[in-house]
Amino acid sequence: MNIIVNSTKSFDQTTADLEQSVARHGFSVLHCFPLSETLASKGHPIVGRCAVFEICNASLAARMLTRNPTVSLALPCRITVFESAGQTCLGTIAPTTILSGFEITPDIEEAAAAVEHTLQQILGDAA
Repeated sequence: MNIIVNSTKSFDQTTADLEQSVARHGFSVLHCFPLSETLASKGHPIVGRCAVFEICNASLAARMLTRNPTVSLALPCRITVFESAGQTCLGTIAPTTILSGFEITPDIEEAAAAVEHTLQQILGDAA
């Protein structure tokens, strides 16, 4: 399931607020890919801006990876900020959806649900 939230703010303000929200919720931004800029620099511009943020809660990620190293295929969490039809949006793929293809234990499933809830809060705060 995709989680999409519309923002009332500009693209730049939304990305700045996203970084602050990520930190407030105990996650950190590992990297931000300015996807629209990168594509344009390679001769493939797109309509609207798009940035992809990779975020992580280190202690939770370490706990999950200790129990099941294949979970690394689903890490880190990604949040995108993008423009669509003149609207700034934020989105992510629900961790429970991503992990549904894994053989996971109940504790990892529970952690994924908690992360999903936190991601929804992060998106809402940033919007």
